[in-house]
Amino acid sequence: MNINTLLSRIPLRYWGYLSLSLWGVAILFLLRPDLYNLDEGSAKSLLLVWSIADQVAASVVTFGAPDLRALLFLPVAFLWTGNVFAAKVFTTLLLAFAIWLLYFWNRHSVNAESALISSGLLIVSPLMLEQIDTLSPGIYLLPAFAFGAWLNVEYRLNPRPGGGWYFSQLLVSAFSVSLHPIGLAYPLALLWSWYKEPLDQKQQKYFFIGVSFAALFTLLMLRGWNYVEWFQNPIKSLSITVLGSSLGSEIPAVSWAVGGLMLAGLVIVVIKQYRNLWSDFTGRTFLIGLTLGITTSDSAWGIIALCLILYFGIPLLLQVHHVRAGKGFAQQRGLMMLFIIILSTVFMQADKRHYQIRQSGFLSEEDQLIHIFAEEAENARKIAEEDKSEKNPVLLRVASQWPSRTMIACKCDTLPLPPAAQDPQTQLTMLRSITHLLFNPRQANNAALARNLSILGGGIIETIALQPGGVLLHIKNVNTPANLKNGK
Repeated sequence: MNINTLLSRIPLRYWGYLSLSLWGVAILFLLRPDLYNLDEGSAKSLLLVWSIADQVAASVVTFGAPDLRALLFLPVAFLWTGNVFAAKVFTTLLLAFAIWLLYFWNRHSVNAESALISSGLLIVSPLMLEQIDTLSPGIYLLPAFAFGAWLNVEYRLNPRPGGGWYFSQLLVSAFSVSLHPIGLAYPLALLWSWYKEPLDQKQQKYFFIGVSFAALFTLLMLRGWNYVEWFQNPIKSLSITVLGSSLGSEIPAVSWAVGGLMLAGLVIVVIKQYRNLWSDFTGRTFLIGLTLGITTSDSAWGIIALCLILYFGIPLLLQVHHVRAGKGFAQQRGLMMLFIIILSTVFMQADKRHYQIRQSGFLSEEDQLIHIFAEEAENARKIAEEDKSEKNPVLLRVASQWPSRTMIACKCDTLPLPPAAQDPQTQLTMLRSITHLLFNPRQANNAALARNLSILGGGIIETIALQPGGVLLHIKNVNTPANLKNGK
């Protein structure tokens, strides 16, 4: 038996598993191994589950309730406590699972060729790489939507009110809603499905009550979405799906052009495929998510837009040159091959740039500030270790605008940023146990706090670092009575 015969006997699905495995290994070499460039919500969830795993009380409980990513991180936390990279590996596995589900869905609803091309392009997108690296909510919405659609099919094939499939859909509804406003798309699509296609009136009532309660209870418990930035530039988000994030805050001209083309393609796909989108459960979820995500237009919205363009736009391209007898391959699939070559080349160039940025150690403006404080904390620990007498213990406690990310980076006591007081003296009293402040005074919601601190003056407040992303302040001898008297 020669090698060609042996390879031909291997089922095609195993080649798919092998491809996903190789992609996952390659992705791990492109991710950042350090403690920076994280999403604040994911950092909070990691800190909470690490605290539970180690059974250690931590100030993370003062940061507010985390979203349900904490449930996903629990196994990783117990096995590799304190390891951020382990969470990234787990997220990569989740994305591979989502791609696998989306492939089988698209193969069933369209054809195998469309499913293969769409899934292949999606996994090499620079936006996917960046979302894994930052543990952002968008990368968890995709497996939630794909798994939720599969649960809907399985339940309808074997309906059991109050069974495991039923409560699994409620859990997925609560999970997706906790992540992002786009997460409302899944419970809304589920409710619409049971409104238009109920199996019976009793089960319809169960789903109406259960899904609505899960979504509303999650929103009330978390008090909305704390880390979502509203009404961002959709052109920038769409350009990132193709070109990746730019280093500066300004949008280059090429990003405007690419983002504009992506927006035009998105509009064309939605118009031409509207009926197919709305008639399919997964397509309906994407369409509702796309509509809800316009209120944020962030990277999570960019993921939904990219999925919609690929899984519903590529079938349109395949229809342009459908297979006909007597035509060559170039005429049958020439346009499609050109599209794949150009887009995959651009994607991989962006992935390569992401790797180069990681190798250079480049940090965002906020992370640069956090890194400066992390070095301060490390120096304080070295001083404490060298002081054998232990007569002058080094007290270091920071109040940060990004408390979870700061705590992970500095490995020290961190508290949320205090609210602005009515006067500077009251503000100083609120800061009696704080040694450092880390925040962006240029933001409108921090203006009152910045004003109070500036009035206190340099005798009490010392500026350690002033960066484009914010400022690091040191409060001098804040615990001594003399300092309080001088501040009056």
